[in-house]
Formats: sequence, C-alpha cells, structure tokens
Amino acid sequence: MLTEKDFNKIEKQAIALYSELELAIIEEIALRIANVGYINTVTYNNIVILEQMGYMYEDIEIMVARQNNMNIEEIQSIFETAGIKSIKRDAKIYALAGIKTGKISDKLMNTIKANANKTGSNILKLTNTTASVSQLQFINAINKAYLETSTGSKSYSQAIRDAVKKVSRQGAYVQYPSGAKRSVENAVSMNILTSINRTSAELQIQRGDEFGYDMYEVSAHIGARPEHAEWQGKVYTKQELYDICGLDTVTGLCGINCRHTFYPYVEGSTRRYTNKELNYFKNEKIEYDGRRISTYDASQIQRGLERNIRSNKKEIAGLKGMLQSDNKDIDKKEIQQQLILSRNKLREKNAKLNDFIEQTGLHKDNTRLVI
Repeated sequence: MLTEKDFNKIEKQAIALYSELELAIIEEIALRIANVGYINTVTYNNIVILEQMGYMYEDIEIMVARQNNMNIEEIQSIFETAGIKSIKRDAKIYALAGIKTGKISDKLMNTIKANANKTGSNILKLTNTTASVSQLQFINAINKAYLETSTGSKSYSQAIRDAVKKVSRQGAYVQYPSGAKRSVENAVSMNILTSINRTSAELQIQRGDEFGYDMYEVSAHIGARPEHAEWQGKVYTKQELYDICGLDTVTGLCGINCRHTFYPYVEGSTRRYTNKELNYFKNEKIEYDGRRISTYDASQIQRGLERNIRSNKKEIAGLKGMLQSDNKDIDKKEIQQQLILSRNKLREKNAKLNDFIEQTGLHKDNTRLVI
C-alpha cells in the first residue's frame, strides 16, 4: 500500500530528475533561431540554417544523454524503495488475518526490478525524441519568421522574437509512437508515478493469489476525479477491482496519474473509511472568489494557475536564449524590455496563485512550478 504522502514524494523526485532539461532545451533552440540572422541570399541562408540546426541537434543530444545517464539508477532506486515499502505495510495487514508473509520473495523483487527497467527504458526512448522534435520546431520557426519578414508584415527582430515565443510556449516535448506529444517534465513524472502505482497493484494481486486472499479495500481522498469518487474507499473482491474500479485500464484504478491504491481487507475488521467520510470526500466544497466549488474543481483551477507559471518561465528561457546570440540583426534592447515584462507577468501570476492558496486553504506544491 502506498499513501498520498508517498505519491507526493515520488512526484517530487520524478520532477527533480529532469527539472532543468526543458528550460535548457528552449534556450538552445532560441539561441540557434537567433543565430541564423537576416540573410539576403537563399543559398547562404540554407547553409547557415543547416549549420545552426546541426549544432542544436548535437547540443540537445548531449544534454539529454547526460541527464539520462545521471537518472537511470535513481529511477530504479525510487521503484525499489516504493515497492519494498508497499510490501512491508501490507504484511502487517496480512498478520491480522493470521498470515505470515515471510521475507520478500525473489519473485516480488524481480517484478519491481523488471518494471523499473521497463520504465527507465521508456523514459530513455521518449527523451531521445526531443532532439529531432526540436529540429522541427526550429525549421517551422525559421520558415514563419522568413515569410513574415519577406512580406514586410513584421520587422526581422519582431518576427524572430514571435517565433521564439511560440517555441517557448510549446516547450521542449517528447513524442510518443502514436504521435501524441507531452512536455518532458509531464511525460517523465507521469511515467514514473503511474508505473510505480501499477507495480504496487501488480504486487498486491500476486501476493493475494499466493495467500488465497480475495478481498481488498481501495484508498480514498478528497478531490478525487468524479468517476473515481464513486468507487473509492470501499471493499471489493479481486474481480470487482477490474469490473467496478477499472483496474488495468488507462482511466481506472491505478491508471494514468491515479493516486488511488488498494490493500488486503481482513473480513470482519473495521473499514478504514466510513460512509459518512466518503460522502464528505465526494461533496466537499471550497470557497473561492465568492463561489463554492468542489475540491476537485479547485484542484483543476490550481493546476491551470501552475501551468501558467511554468509557461511564463519557458517564455523567459526563450528570451534569455536570444540574448546569448551574437547576431547583430536582433534588437537586444527590445528583447531586454520583453524580458522585464515577462518577469513582471511571472510575479503577477505567482501572486494570483498565492491568493488562490490563501482563499482555498489548499496546499501549494512548489514542485509543480518547476520545469
């Protein structure tokens, strides 16, 4: 069994692994866009574009490889710590039923290690797509700036600045085989958190089958997704976990970004949550700007405010990247002024989030403000 505190800690560890990578990639793309310069001949223009694109690709590949080499062992450590903690807690519940679980078997440890390796491999594949995705962002930005400049709709400096701004908003992202895209930070933290919870679920089912145990209690918390609030905190058979709670599905129990877990239930013992508590969890309201809204809706507002702050930080990274360029065609005073405006916006957005936290009493999670 893993608790909400465990999930919070795992998420912080996951975000910390790649916290600086996205900003570094945005700065790199912005620098290379700025370096192309305002060039009159198409042939020379293409040479410079290819040269800058090559430098950028190599630099981003080095950044990603360095980050991956540092983090692969850390990912395995996070998995093992969470898995062992989950198994030991459940052993105490089995003891109430008179079942001695003994030491952690090789089979369980192999499950933990196999899932850790699989997750590490997935993250390597995903992050390795960032260099090629960045090339596409670079080319699209250059083409857009060239079109706007050649038609006279914008000055060169304005066109480049707007192109970099667009790249910054997109951020550095990874691309899945399906074509779906996610930011680096989001992809990594989601992958680790979800994989660990699924591993915990797999360990539960393995041990339940081993001891002939078929009753489980699902955890509960305030602010659960409305569909999850319907089944959280209750006791189910193994089959009902699949049929009612959607275990092993993307949107169900232990699915993508789900923080619910389950653990053995000793028949006849007191349930962890009363019906009154579950009803309170489901219908809890919070006051914000004179309105009463559900805790879940409040959490979504908070996530939106946090995304705005991260987006602002990405914009600042792009502007800083442009300032590193030696390109004389760029009006650096204009970029500096834009940087001051962006930093002022960031202060305003932080103040808005702080006001939201003060009004609602929710927890401010600084890890969600890090990129």
